[in-house]
Amino acid sequence: MENARVMKTAPTDNELMQMFADQDDQAAFERLYFKYKEALIRFSYGYTFNQFKAEEIVHDTFLKVHRYKNKYDPQKTFRTWLWTICKNTNLDALDKNPNRRDENFDDLETEIEAVDENVLDKLVKESTKEHIAEVIKKLPLSQREALLLWMNDDLNFEEMGSILQKSPQAVKNLVHRAKIGLKAKLGDSL
Repeated sequence: MENARVMKTAPTDNELMQMFADQDDQAAFERLYFKYKEALIRFSYGYTFNQFKAEEIVHDTFLKVHRYKNKYDPQKTFRTWLWTICKNTNLDALDKNPNRRDENFDDLETEIEAVDENVLDKLVKESTKEHIAEVIKKLPLSQREALLLWMNDDLNFEEMGSILQKSPQAVKNLVHRAKIGLKAKLGDSL
């Protein structure tokens, strides 16, 4: 008789969140944190244009996940719930201080790595990044949110629509308009 091997599959995000909500499983929470942290920071950076502030918002997002774990509805996808919390946390931060413009300090480590770069190449690269960030910042908020979600995770349009409280087609339209706007503004200057 052959040995029947039972292949254990990794738990889904929903299962991990349920384990955390029901059993206070910190390991499950940590897996979710490390899986989504970087993507949420990139997403939040699109609101704040400040690395430190983006990291702070993601930290607040996961504090809310921790605090409201018992309100998680396992019938809905964890990913959509998480991104919605992050979007709302970003909007709250904008509402609290809409005119604040934080200084953007580069990491010392990044500066050390860049020492070998040609100074002119570095200036061009930085000015291009800054220019792209400025163009994205000028997009209407609804287009910027849709574009940031589309760029930062493998969310489908239905999930994006749920996060933004719009139909999937409306989100597709917003992403399309944002891309056209970026292409028009960046095409003129690059």
